[in-house]
Amino acid sequence: MKIFLMVMALFSRLFPGRASDLALQLMTTPRPQQSLSSDAEGQPDRQLAVGERARLHVWSGGARRVLLVHGWSGHWTQFRPVMAALGKERYSFYALEMPGHADKAAGSSHVGEFITTLRQALDVIGEPVELLIGHSMGAAAAAFVLAERGDIARTVLMAPPTDFHAVVSRMARMLKFGQNAKAQLLAKMAERVGMSYDSLNIVSRGALISGRVLLIHDGKDREVPIADSLRLYQVMPSATLHQTTGKGHRRILSDPDVLDEIADFAEQGVLSVKMPVAQPAKAPA
Repeated sequence: MKIFLMVMALFSRLFPGRASDLALQLMTTPRPQQSLSSDAEGQPDRQLAVGERARLHVWSGGARRVLLVHGWSGHWTQFRPVMAALGKERYSFYALEMPGHADKAAGSSHVGEFITTLRQALDVIGEPVELLIGHSMGAAAAAFVLAERGDIARTVLMAPPTDFHAVVSRMARMLKFGQNAKAQLLAKMAERVGMSYDSLNIVSRGALISGRVLLIHDGKDREVPIADSLRLYQVMPSATLHQTTGKGHRRILSDPDVLDEIADFAEQGVLSVKMPVAQPAKAPA
């Protein structure tokens, strides 16, 4: 990896256009995790097409509907612990499989497509969704869509990235890009998504979210910093923040304490009192 990064650092300075194209391809090509969909247990009752490249996996159960939205390179099977915690006796589940995230990699995708696909999925369901649960980029898409509709009473956002300019910038920094290559990558990603970074800023839309929201984020998440959730929490009028420690970015989906918190929130919608975000202490002069 160290040698690869050294090569990328030099390559980005000699050929910034080609380096930014390569990074764009990396950032828009999902690599779905190994799925458990071949297991007989827990298979959906039916599937519904969502547009041309996505689908809903449906488990019929109780009268209340839950929509589950996985993250980048995620898979609906990651929500099996959540479904077990909530129970089919009370809930029917709709797990959205995003474009490019089938059992085998199937083309490119990006956050703009996540947002559009989530809108389409809600139209396909066509009936009230009582609980929306999103993880990572799926949570960001959920927050974006929530800001434009007020008919979803409760939502769980797990480790949502809220600043996509920062997301792309972190990739450029990780690849040791020079400034020219970084600027080109930022511009090309905005063009690919079809939205400006300002319009994609989830925090700026947070005040428009009227329903109750449970934010869950690990303090040491290495993929999406908890600062993203903290900023969103501060602007949402009806939010609860649950911070974990040592669960990382994906293990929060199966952590027993997190599952209990989600089940309680689904039934009670408990809200915490807003507290100011602590500022880091300054070192003495």
